[in-house]
Amino acid sequence: MNRNTKNNMPSNTTDFDIVVLGATGLTGKLVVEQLIQINHILTDSLGIKRWAVAGRDAKKLSEVLKQLNAENVEIILADTNDSDSLLRLAARTRVLLNLVGPYTPSAESVISACISSGTSYADLSGELPLLRRVIDRFDASARNAGVQIVQMAGWEAMPADLTTLLACYRASAQNEICSKNSQEGPGAGGDIQNIVVTVDFTRLPEGGVPFNQSVSGGTLASIVAMLKDPGARIIGNASGLLPKISKGLLPQKMHLGGKIYEGKVLEPMVPVAFLNPPIIHRTAALLAAEQNEAYASAKYSEGVESGSVNGLHGKYNYLKAFIQGCLQKTMVGLTRLPLPVRRWLSESIEKRLPKAGTGPSEHYLRDWDWTVKAVATNKNGKTGRATLTGSGHPGYTATAAIIVEVGLSLVNSKRAGCITPALAIGIQNLEQMRMPSLELK
Repeated sequence: MNRNTKNNMPSNTTDFDIVVLGATGLTGKLVVEQLIQINHILTDSLGIKRWAVAGRDAKKLSEVLKQLNAENVEIILADTNDSDSLLRLAARTRVLLNLVGPYTPSAESVISACISSGTSYADLSGELPLLRRVIDRFDASARNAGVQIVQMAGWEAMPADLTTLLACYRASAQNEICSKNSQEGPGAGGDIQNIVVTVDFTRLPEGGVPFNQSVSGGTLASIVAMLKDPGARIIGNASGLLPKISKGLLPQKMHLGGKIYEGKVLEPMVPVAFLNPPIIHRTAALLAAEQNEAYASAKYSEGVESGSVNGLHGKYNYLKAFIQGCLQKTMVGLTRLPLPVRRWLSESIEKRLPKAGTGPSEHYLRDWDWTVKAVATNKNGKTGRATLTGSGHPGYTATAAIIVEVGLSLVNSKRAGCITPALAIGIQNLEQMRMPSLELK
């Protein structure tokens, strides 16, 4: 798609379009790096930058900016434990990108400050119990304030969510009885019957990617935070993030094991298979609510391409996918244990985890290329397709580009409430995607 790199952002009384909270962590640094690449978009006619960084340690923030040669970037002091500082921070920007994870301890305080200040918000949280609480607590007030709250706005779950939205839109356009009211299509619902999302890592760092270079301390800490959360039973529930008013045909149970699609074995989605589906179905349910239509879920499945199913190697591929699926089912099963047992387990695991803010070394952050494809089939059997390609480690370098793309979209978004990454960007704005490492077709 063509990219619009003009500075179309309207003027307003706030100082900044985007502020990055938590810029000293690994992903925070990568987000700052992405913003530096698009300075031409976020700089006004006088050369004043329309973005800034925020955190509680000015010295560390200064060091990050110096390392990245980020000149004339303002530092705003704010502490997630200080509500007054959060209010002052939120009042200065249109959109706040929160990179302070794990998110369960503090995200609600940051979101509350954003809504009070009329500021839109995005984070990378995959902590599903937290997302459910945020929807229940803040959706109505965010709608009333006219602001957008977007969580899971990185590798989880924007690529799958956005490609699904576009593929469903294209499939719906081929159906003579599709809704004539929606500008976005039905998402994974309505006249759409089936969606398959596949991921193909077309280039990996030389020598492979060991586990300690694939997952950060922050990601592991988030998984542990979910384990000890009282609301952990939402994990593995594809309906877990639907609006409370949703009625009709609800999503089927998630499939966490290996699958075969078009002659290829699909391994469970990385890092876990239970994050994308609730977002995909929430997108469709919100679209149905916008059009005052009954929500009817499509069948949704996903996976990482592992190679052909044929021959001895194919059997190995399927066995590997099956084992990975069993491990993910075990993770979901742990959330069904009594809360005291889960708390004991999480505390035991936390002692052995690397610190949050750590992650892959430079070599493992860059040398990746990946493709996410969605195929949607409507009730007449016709299909729509969409492909998002990108570069960089999916959980870190690519995630940084993805959340910046979402943040840029939120500056001008017309929706309000707790929405999804795909709805933050929207079908009508796909021509305006501005991150050079992402390409949507």
